[in-house]
Formats: sequence, C-alpha cells, structure tokens
Amino acid sequence: MTIVNKKEPILLGLIDICILIGSLYLTLALRYHTFPSDGLVHVHQVPFSIIFLYSILVFYISGLYGRTVFMARSSIPSIVIKAQVINGLVAVALFYFIPSFTVTPKVTLFAYILLSSALLIMWRMGTYSLFSMRRKHPALVIGSGVEVDELITEMSANSRIGIFCQKRIDPEASATELISTMEHNGSTFQYIVADVNNPHIEALLPELYKRFFPKTQIIDIHDLYEQVFNRIPLSRMNYAWIMSHVSSVSPSMFDAIKRGSDIFFGIIISITTILVYPFVALAIKIEDRGPVFIRQERTGKGGVPMHYYKFRSMQRNDSGKWVAESAQSENKVTRVGHFIRKTRIDELPQGLAVLKGDMSLIGPRSDIAGLGERLQNEIPYYSVRTIVKPGLTGWAQVNQNKPPQSVEETKVRLSYDLYYIKHRSVNLETQIVLKTFKTLLSREGM
Repeated sequence: MTIVNKKEPILLGLIDICILIGSLYLTLALRYHTFPSDGLVHVHQVPFSIIFLYSILVFYISGLYGRTVFMARSSIPSIVIKAQVINGLVAVALFYFIPSFTVTPKVTLFAYILLSSALLIMWRMGTYSLFSMRRKHPALVIGSGVEVDELITEMSANSRIGIFCQKRIDPEASATELISTMEHNGSTFQYIVADVNNPHIEALLPELYKRFFPKTQIIDIHDLYEQVFNRIPLSRMNYAWIMSHVSSVSPSMFDAIKRGSDIFFGIIISITTILVYPFVALAIKIEDRGPVFIRQERTGKGGVPMHYYKFRSMQRNDSGKWVAESAQSENKVTRVGHFIRKTRIDELPQGLAVLKGDMSLIGPRSDIAGLGERLQNEIPYYSVRTIVKPGLTGWAQVNQNKPPQSVEETKVRLSYDLYYIKHRSVNLETQIVLKTFKTLLSREGM
C-alpha cells in the first residue's frame, strides 16, 4: 500500500482532460442540435487540443493537483472559475489572433467555458466526498516532538494519506509497555510508525519483527514525514545522513539541461530588465532622486562571497551587509520599492548573475553577507545548503508564503532546501518553475 498516494494528481489530470473533451463534444452537440460529425470535430481538434493542455497547466498552477486539494472543498468553485477565466482569455487570443486558426466560435467558446466549468466543479466536489470516504488504516505511532505532532495532525486531516494515528507511545517507553500494547491491539494496528534509528526502538526491532512482521508493517517516521511534507525533518539530520544523501555532483545530463535553462531564462530576464529599466529608473528618481541600483554581497556556492545587483527598493542604498535589526529599523521600503518588490521587478537585474553562472534560476536563496554566518552559528548543518548554486527561486521559496522572519522559520526553509538538494531533478525543477508562476500570478510573498 502506498501511504501517500502520489498517483492521484495524474489520475485527476486524466479525468479533467476527459471532462474537457466531453464538454467540447457536448457543446457542439447542443450548438448544432446533432452529434458532432467527423468534419466538425476535425475543425476544432487542433485549437482545442492546445486549450486542453494549457488548461491542465493552469489547473496545476492553481493548485488543483496539490497535496491538500481535498481539504478545501469550499474553495474548489472559486479555484476552478478563476482558472477557467484565464483559460477563456487564452482561448480568445488563440482563436482571434492566430490567422492559421479559421474557427471563430464566439457562441461555441463561451458555451464550452461555461459547461466545462460547471462539470469540473461538480466532478471536483464529488471527488472530495469520494476521497473523504476512503478507508484509512490504523497505525501505532512511536515518537515525540513537534515534528511528530505535525505529522499526526496531517495524517488525520489529509485524505491522501492512507493511515491515521490510533495510538501514540513515547519512544522511551519500556519494552514491556510497547510489546503489551502491540499484543492487546495487534489485530487493529496494520502499521507501526517509528524512528527506526532511535536506540530504544532499534533495540526492539528484532522482537517486533519476530512477533508482528509481516502482518504489521514498520515505517520509518522520518521517511513518512518527508513523503507527506516534501521537506526533510531536521531531527533526522546528522553527519551520516548528510554524507549518504547530500552531494554536489549531479548527473551530467541534468547539469546540461539546468545550465541550458539558466542561459535561456537568464537572457529573457536580462532583456526584460533592459525594457523596464527606463520606467523603474524614472519612478525611483521622481520619488527620492536616489540611486537606481544597489550592489549586494551575498553567499554563493560553497560559501564563497558573490555580488549581484537589484533595483533599489529601500530608502538607503543598502549594500546588503547584515546588521542588527535595530540599526536598520529606519531604512524603510519606498513606495516604488513596495511595488517592485510585490511584482519581483527588483530581482530582475540578477539575470546577469544567472548568465555568468554565479547563480542558477533554481536553488536555495542566498543570504546577505554576515547573516549567513550568524545562521550557521545558530542552526546546525545550515551551511549544507550552499553545496549547490543559489537561485532566484527555489523549493523553499514556493512552499513558504514569505521570507523567514525568525530562526525557527529559517529552520523550515532549511528543511525545504535540503529536500531540494537531495531530490533535485528535471521533474522537481519543472514543479518549482510552475509554482513560481503561480506565486507571481497570485502576488504571494517569496
């Protein structure tokens, strides 16, 4: 049994495509009062195929295939409608501005959007009920701490996790208590979720194996946490884990694709910077006549200092060197700075660093000079995140709603960065790019 069903998003996507195709057929049938002929279908086939694929992409960006999609039933209609409005606008542009598409179905397109939206909402609302009724299997959880509390809560609330915590025992409980619990409830526990590397649990594994395996499956609590939250539990961190799972070496094909993507997007970002520069510079000069750019010193790959430029968004020409908060409390964000930060325009000049190879499009967020050293002193293994190039966007940025404001929030960022470093691949990088577009469109913090 798969504890977290990773195939559900694929299944949902395939069914969504079927609904979109069915909506087109039904729309044509209602429009022409007969079942669509092969010729009529052929005329609509190519342009609507593009719309179908683009719609699935928009649905993904909108979060309809996310981990908690079945937990927010009340938000489903709103999400679907917003996504369909975007799809409708793209469809209008496709039909009316591309000369090769001779079809201009004003009524057909409008009816298709309305019908497909209604069917998608009904299907998604029904899906929520269907997955909410799914059977969950009882588990005995042996663990303590904040991460275990978080995992147990998610196991109960998220329908895509196939188990729930029926009973919890402290890992330092006596062997007698654990064995007694299993013997009295063994028929109900199908899973034991425990830290198999904990000395207390590790000593009991032979006895648990002898008495209960394979009827009861034992799952490493850290593996389950990583699978559920897509980040590494920091309680698992030690030098052995780092040496086993962290490497600066990637497959050569991945490196080639990543560098090619960096060059491609670096060129696009640099061209965009040139285009918006006159307007940003004019706005900054009108507001306070200060400098347009700031030059920041940040931590690069391997902890090596690096420099890059940003459009100035604060009152003072901050060099990017970290100082105590009290000393920079008067350095406020300007009105222009507020806008360019919200729209991420202030980050555009970093495209040059991406082209040079000092940065990547995707990677852990770099720290300003001094702050990284302070965090390394306060957070164990923090320097591991510098084993790869820093990025303009990354797994932590798209999963946290705003930049870390405390050491505890920085620890969460580290757990996401470690997940990215361990699992970095073309698939994960594609997810990050799509989630970044979602963040930009929704104007969420990064």
